[in-house]
Order: sequence, then C-alpha cells, then structure tokens
Amino acid sequence: MRLAKKVALVTGATGAIGSSITRLFAREGAAIILLGRDKNKLESLSNEISKNYSVDALPIKTNITVEEEIQAAINLALNRFDRIDILINNAGFTNDPIEFHKTTDDLWNELINTNLIGTFRVTRSVLPFMMERRYGSIVNVSSVAGMRAIEKVPLAVYNSTKAGIIMFSKSIALEYAEYNIRCNVVCPGTVRSKFLEPYLEDEEARKILNSTQPLGRIGEPEDVANAILYLASDEANWVTGSVLVIDGGLSTK
Repeated sequence: MRLAKKVALVTGATGAIGSSITRLFAREGAAIILLGRDKNKLESLSNEISKNYSVDALPIKTNITVEEEIQAAINLALNRFDRIDILINNAGFTNDPIEFHKTTDDLWNELINTNLIGTFRVTRSVLPFMMERRYGSIVNVSSVAGMRAIEKVPLAVYNSTKAGIIMFSKSIALEYAEYNIRCNVVCPGTVRSKFLEPYLEDEEARKILNSTQPLGRIGEPEDVANAILYLASDEANWVTGSVLVIDGGLSTK
C-alpha cells in the first residue's frame, strides 16, 4: 500500500473530491483525519472508512475560517496520532458567476477567508510539526480558474483566490524544502460535483457539457484524487513546487 503507516489530514473531507481523497487514501493504508463543517457527514464517512478499509479515521467538525477551531482540531489529531505526515488543503467553494462590480464585501470575504486564508491557517498550524520531524507532504487544491479567466463566466474573486493558492504552494515549497517538506498544487477543470448535478441529469445539457472537453467527458472526483495520491506519496519524493493540471486537456485550447 502506497500510504501505509502515514497519517493524512484532509480538509473539506466530505465533498465530492474530498470524500474521494479520503476513501482512496484509506484504501492505500493511511490513517485519516477528516475536517469539515457537517458533523453527520463526517461521522458517516469516518465510519465507512473504518469499516471498509480497517484504518483509523478521526472526524473533527471544523470551520477553517476560525483559528480557534483549527487549533483545537490539530490538537485532537496530534493527541490521537502524534504526527501529521500529509496535509491535503481541499476545502473551498465556488460562488455563482457574478459581475465583479456587483460583488459584495460579504461574498468576497467569504471566498477569500475560506479558499485562501483557510488554506493559510491550516498550513501554518501543521508546518511546525512537520518541521520537527523533517518530513511532510502538502497538496493544495486550486483550479484551472486560477490560471485562466473564462469568457462570459465572471468569477474574478474566486479566480483570484485560486491563483493565490498556486503562488502560495510554490512559495511554501521553496521556503520549507530544507525541512524535507514538499508542497504541490493540483488544478482541476470541470469535475462532477453537487453544483453540476442538475445539468448532468439533463441528457442534452450533459452532452453539451461533455462536448466541450477534449477527452469527451468532464472529470470525476476520482481523477483528481488519483493525482493527489501520487503527489502525497513517497513516489513523488523529488517533486515539489509543481502545478499539476487535471482538466482533460481543456486548458490546451
């Protein structure tokens, strides 16, 4: 198993991509710390993982925009496992497209606090323990929207938060390389999610959506999870500061 004896912390653990990551990591032997806002979903996924994969899973209800909740979660995790080998910063959300001049302070604060500053906070809390052990792998989830703006899809603030995650990842990779801590970032394209389900249930809309993809289909959460597994594992022990685009070729257009 590729993650045997590793301890992985996953934020946004119960979302489409997050749950795929946790299941895949558990299958590969990692103990899992699940962070998210929905206690019932966390406990359900944790029980599923423990039952199906015989690994230890710790669900912790956490709002990553609240520093005190992050610190409490890290303390619980370290009391249980003594270490965190892998950090997956997956938590985030996408707003409905809206012209920038109509964007409220409340909306952009929520986007920035969750997508960007939340990633900062969790990473800052975990780094000292990785430094102490001189080992760690961090994978941050950005988006192709952090690399390119899309015509007629006004998401200026969301795009900016995802672009920030890319540069943050590169900076952390360089700053902490001396501690044998790697940091990489993945940039998914259009991936099946709760947000897209209404479109995918309509046959015509689904055909149109798939037709825009060079490989003829949108991505599945497992496509992203598989890439994250590689970057998190020791197979990628000479990979840091990399940006891995997972978009079925869409960004080549």
